[in-house]
This record gives sequence, structure tokens and C-alpha cells, in this order.
Amino acid sequence: MRNEEIKAELSALRAEVVALAAAREKAAQPAPQPEPGPLSTATGTTAAGAPAPMDHEHEGFMGQVRELVELLEEELKETPVVSGLVIFSVGILVGRFLR
Repeated sequence: MRNEEIKAELSALRAEVVALAAAREKAAQPAPQPEPGPLSTATGTTAAGAPAPMDHEHEGFMGQVRELVELLEEELKETPVVSGLVIFSVGILVGRFLR
């Protein structure tokens, strides 16, 4: 390569570095936040601060989860500790063998 070619390539590389640095700075700046609408889904509240209404599917699912947790709590209270530990250990062993 001749000296002129090297200088031309260096100047092209410098221009590319400047362009990449500008793009990096632009990407690092936070994006403008949209104005909150009447219903903010991220917080689950309306603009007035009241809780957002849940859809029926979500309420039904949460009701089933609550029922399951209550059932498990009752079962744990009724089951003796030693029996619970034996059942848990058997579950772990079966899980290991199924892998």
C-alpha cells in the first residue's frame, strides 16, 4: 500500500469511529416516556390512583390459586410431620429416577 492509500483508509476508519460513537451515544440516551393514559397497566392503577379492574380470566385463575394454597395448608396441618417428610423424600427419589 502506498502512503496515500493508508492515509485515505485511516481517515475513513476515523469517520466510521465517529459515526459509531454518535450512534452509541444516541442509543444510550433514554427513550422519551409516553404520557400515562387513563389506565396504567404497569402499575395496575388508573390515572386517579384507583386499582385497575381485573379481567374475569385473571380473577378466576387467582381464585383457583388461592383455593389450591388453602387446600395445601390444610393438608400440611392435618398430615403428621414424619409422614410429610417421607412423602417429600419419595417424591424427590421418584423425580430423580424419572430424569
